[in-house]
Amino acid sequence: MHQATSMAARSSKLSAAGRPAGARPGQQARRLVATQAKAKQIELMNADIAVKPSIFEEVLKLRAVESWPTWECEASTFPWTYEESEEAYITEGECVVTPSSGEPVTIKKGDFVTFPKGMSCVWDVKEPMKKHYNMF
Repeated sequence: MHQATSMAARSSKLSAAGRPAGARPGQQARRLVATQAKAKQIELMNADIAVKPSIFEEVLKLRAVESWPTWECEASTFPWTYEESEEAYITEGECVVTPSSGEPVTIKKGDFVTFPKGMSCVWDVKEPMKKHYNMF
């Protein structure tokens, strides 16, 4: 009985279009996308888990990743906030990046990583790192 009552209460709050009363079309979808984006702040790809590693390598060539600027860092721990989105290809080392509102992500040689604009995190560089990066 309680379940039927709560379902009726929820449905009474929906407009004829099936969305929360007062919500504009697409507003619910945008909210869902924003929530999903926040939960998955760091995008991570690498050839080891790619369906076809040769395609991963081909994409790196097509994007001319080897011509991007490089960044190097010795073992250290430091906070960082991204003022722009960044994509990076890790060529050496290993670190753990922990977003302020997320789970730690281990990044190592061979990984292609994307960090969103505005993300704050802590970098814990375990082994000296080198990466090619592109800000966008």
